[in-house]
Amino acid sequence: MYAWYSSEVRDLEKGEKELYRNIEKMTEAYVLSLKVLDDLVQYSHHYADERDAKMMATIQNRKETRKFSGNLFSSYLSENQEYNQLLKKFKIKNQLLDMDMLRKVYMDLVKTEEYQQYISSEDKTAGEDQDITLFLYRQIVQKSDYVSSFLEEKSMYWESDQELVGSAVIKTIKEIFKSKDHFRLISISKDWEEDWHFALTLFRKSIVNDELYSSMIQERTKHWDVDRIAQVDVLLIKMAMAELAYAESIPVKVSINEYIELAKLYSTPKSNVFVNGLLDSISKEMQEKGMIQKTGRGLLE
Repeated sequence: MYAWYSSEVRDLEKGEKELYRNIEKMTEAYVLSLKVLDDLVQYSHHYADERDAKMMATIQNRKETRKFSGNLFSSYLSENQEYNQLLKKFKIKNQLLDMDMLRKVYMDLVKTEEYQQYISSEDKTAGEDQDITLFLYRQIVQKSDYVSSFLEEKSMYWESDQELVGSAVIKTIKEIFKSKDHFRLISISKDWEEDWHFALTLFRKSIVNDELYSSMIQERTKHWDVDRIAQVDVLLIKMAMAELAYAESIPVKVSINEYIELAKLYSTPKSNVFVNGLLDSISKEMQEKGMIQKTGRGLLE
């Protein structure tokens, strides 16, 4: 929405295509995050070969490296047809993503007590492999500036997408160890078609009703200094109005609270108060004028 309104040439069809691409970027970030984990396991082979070449590796070193390089998560993932299809879709090459990033992240892992305990254990179990993979992702990868910078280069929306992507990756690690043969990748969306329709409706209705929504906002900000009203706040309010009017199954309070949280995340420190005040007033007017149609009991409250 912000990009569309900021553009000098506003083309609704192009805007919809860009919206679709942005949503696809989230799925790509999910696949890349999985590949980072897979590549870290593969990098351990490269690291072991380097040590062998320099005659620095002992028999114990090789044994320890083999344990991590044989991590079942990597083998299960690489055998998954859906994962491989997504790699092709997003044109992600079947090679290590970024050697410098992988080296730094791998060395961060090697230094941890958890990793040392993992490689020192004589056992080789799926449970151990799952635990070290979860630790690697939660405590190393998700906190790594190197990984974050890499993913930001791939998608300008990574900062806002990373929480949802991270949750999907963690679920994937857990699910893949439950049943590698019947395993499916976690969908970023529970119902892609429904969510795409919802996003498209918000986009279209916010734009089509722009003049009406703008006038309702202006009525309530006559005595405000226009320069003090953040453009993001106005866009969030317009999107909220579209959701109130056209999302028949979402309660009014839920919609308002959602956009208050978005204002906290994306706008100024006081934006949530501004958005809350205007939406409270606007939603009442919309209800009085019959602009809000809800299909369930209690949804108007």
